[in-house]
Amino acid sequence: MSLSVLLLHAYSSHNRGDGLLVDESLELIREALGEDVRIEIAASDPASFEYLGLPVYLAKPGRRGWDRRYRALLRDLNRFDLIVGVGGGYLRAGHPVEFLKCLLVMGPQLRAAARSKRPTVYLPQSVGPFRMGTRALFRSWLKRLGRLWLRDDRSVAEVDVPSGRRSSDLAIVSPGFTATLAPEMQADLTVGDTVILTVRRVRGEAPPLVQQLAAMLRFGEVPLAGYVQSSVGGNDDTEVQRQLTGDPIGSDEYLRHGEHASAPPRVVVAVRMHAALMAIRAGHFVIHLAYERKGFSAFADLGLSEWVHNVNSFDPEEVARQVRSLLEDESTRRLYRERLSQARPVLEGRHAELITSLRDAYGR
Repeated sequence: MSLSVLLLHAYSSHNRGDGLLVDESLELIREALGEDVRIEIAASDPASFEYLGLPVYLAKPGRRGWDRRYRALLRDLNRFDLIVGVGGGYLRAGHPVEFLKCLLVMGPQLRAAARSKRPTVYLPQSVGPFRMGTRALFRSWLKRLGRLWLRDDRSVAEVDVPSGRRSSDLAIVSPGFTATLAPEMQADLTVGDTVILTVRRVRGEAPPLVQQLAAMLRFGEVPLAGYVQSSVGGNDDTEVQRQLTGDPIGSDEYLRHGEHASAPPRVVVAVRMHAALMAIRAGHFVIHLAYERKGFSAFADLGLSEWVHNVNSFDPEEVARQVRSLLEDESTRRLYRERLSQARPVLEGRHAELITSLRDAYGR
């Protein structure tokens, strides 16, 4: 009989970064445990994952509380052979509203996993911040997990549990990503003229420094295009992206798929981390304006620390110079490619560690 696995903490595939992490989690589970493994999912937006053809339970409470099928699922976790937490950054309590949302949506899943008698593996996380005295609550659950993979050093220090181990974001350890880092895949030093600027909404608008950067590039007659990474609920960036760069390009153009597969790479300035990582996978030269710790760690793991900046405090003139350098200086693009190729062995090793942890958890 095939193994059964429950994947917890999925959000919505309409946020392409979160959808990517679910897809990568499923691939990892199947690589570790076999293609015939039976998988069920708990998600905040079940309808967005219909394309998977898997049972998906509604984890987000409504006006009448949690869905009956979901409550029954959490009471019966022991029917699964393995409990897995999707990678991401959903366990945090930086302010009261964030804490309440996390407690209502993610809390029941984490608590049930911690209390389960089944083996548990949480894939690479950014955990925290835990303010307002919440650290003890979350840590009481996290320390009971079989293995907790963490994708940045600050999370390792904040959680400080024996099961915690440092890894990298699922998006950059997957074989599909690391294959693109091979030297022969990084040989293309051409670049298109148009710069892609992809942003996220902060308090209803693009961050002020990003607006300054966009104006500076336009004044310097650098053609700009936009791309929407997330279009779901409170994470819908469509309107703010349109205000900044006009109508956005489609996913095929951004990811160089289909009729755009032979298009030259471009310089991309990305605020959302997975928009940045997906662009690197597509062969673009990416500058990341990070709004959380996860972005700095991911770019450090890729050897690209000089091309990541804090979105709230970066120097627009410095980033504009980096954009110009990537557009005009082949030696800068060559250095960028070399850094990515050099990161490949470490990322492949971390992928192997994740596979081993899933197999060891079940005892294979």
